Amino acid sequence: MKKIILLLAFACFLTSCNVTESLVFNENGSGEFLVTYEMGDAMKAMTKAMGGGKSDSEKKEGGEVMDTTMVFADIMETYKDSVAALPEEKRLAMEAVKDMFMNMKVDEDEGIMNLGIGLNFNSIDELKNINEKIRKAQSLNSQGDQVGSMKENSPLGNFFGSENNKTGYTLTEHSFSRITKIDIPEGTAEDAMEELFNEEDESNQEFMDYFENAFYNVKLTFPKPVKSIDVEGAVFSEDRKTITYRVNWIEYLKNPLILDTNVKFVDE
Repeated sequence: MKKIILLLAFACFLTSCNVTESLVFNENGSGEFLVTYEMGDAMKAMTKAMGGGKSDSEKKEGGEVMDTTMVFADIMETYKDSVAALPEEKRLAMEAVKDMFMNMKVDEDEGIMNLGIGLNFNSIDELKNINEKIRKAQSLNSQGDQVGSMKENSPLGNFFGSENNKTGYTLTEHSFSRITKIDIPEGTAEDAMEELFNEEDESNQEFMDYFENAFYNVKLTFPKPVKSIDVEGAVFSEDRKTITYRVNWIEYLKNPLILDTNVKFVDE
């Protein structure tokens, strides 16, 4: 249980590394939603900061390799006594995400460390509160108070993305849309952006330099070919059923609506 929770702690710390939001739809409207956090570069930086390098014996043995998927409902059943003993806030968070899963892929020698949080859904309506569910999944770590304190009291917190953003999805026979709503008091967004991207603040500038190389990727797969998408630079698969596009993390923070799109399917 502790090991699983610690993995979630990594996601909470590193949600602003390269992120891929993936949606795969089946013919009947069911599908899979998955957000993957690619933390390989962060893992390399952390290893270097902690002394870096491996001994000759460690190099011969090879680094850790892991490729596993865990379903929250199974975790809750296996560790039900531990879950029951959690503080109410975390226990309720576990209840809220019990229909979700987490996968972890690690290859130390290749510098791969990917953590995914996802949901297998029967209808697109089940994605209505997906942002809140992901946040609750990320909150399930034993060091949540320390993480919250770091976010509130350091420039890093400014770059985690807003908790006021809510992403909605619509799917019809002829089209698909991704729509972001920002729940923020009128008139406060401009001041927040000015503070976040204040170039005179050296601490902010350091983080901006790092996040210039971080991206938010969107990958959409449909059961029918796509006729058009209103995103410049989107890449189509050969059968035109999968579309990928990405934006720089800094640009995403400035304008979360930049990821929104309207997709039109080929009439068949």
